[in-house]
Amino acid sequence: MHLGNGAITPECVVLTYGAAAAGLMAGAAVVPRLNVTRPKLLLALGLGSLVFAAQAINVPVWPGISGHLVGGVLLATLLGPGLGAWTMAVVLALQAAILGDGGTSALGANILNMALWPAGLIAVGRGNKAGSPMTAGVLAALAVPLAAVLIVAETALFRPAAELAGWANFAALMLGTHLWIGVLEGAATGLLVAASRHLLPLDGRSAVRPALAWIVAGLLIASALGPVSSSLPDGYQAAVQASGLERLLNR
Repeated sequence: MHLGNGAITPECVVLTYGAAAAGLMAGAAVVPRLNVTRPKLLLALGLGSLVFAAQAINVPVWPGISGHLVGGVLLATLLGPGLGAWTMAVVLALQAAILGDGGTSALGANILNMALWPAGLIAVGRGNKAGSPMTAGVLAALAVPLAAVLIVAETALFRPAAELAGWANFAALMLGTHLWIGVLEGAATGLLVAASRHLLPLDGRSAVRPALAWIVAGLLIASALGPVSSSLPDGYQAAVQASGLERLLNR
């Protein structure tokens, strides 16, 4: 789901960076009112490490297509929308800078799609027990296909009509594929939220152990599954290739 540098136009780069900056500033304004403590920041470090590792592992989700955990709803559920969005934004920035996973010019769009959009869903759903595993799972399942719709819009923005041939097929493939990927994301998110109840810090003295537990979990995922990570195209890449829009994959 990471967009590369060639995926969006320069005008869309400016627009998405501006929107991402505005969203993150809004999140930063909310964080102080939530009394973010040292345990919460350590938990953000641990969960961010887990998501960083999990996003690097692709698994087959459909014939010829792979996928990976997004984790935006997971972070927003366990950390709150503001801190969750910032944690995911840091993860995405590090991936772009260190691993080349997602282009730096598309970083604003990736933050919108994978950090701010899931955080917004949690913020809206908080009055409906968004912290429960079931609700978090449902919201995660919705976040993925809706982010896919955002990607279709972002990649089409400011392009001349001559470049939009094949976009209807691209949109249909993106939505169809990511509806199924969303189901898997929802199941994984629900399970992780349920598991987190045994690892959440209760006070400053217990902060280090939960953070280390999540970091160790990320390292175990990376070491155990990294060597067998699928080389199949992910849902976005497969939809681009099937629609004849390979220029959207330029990084």
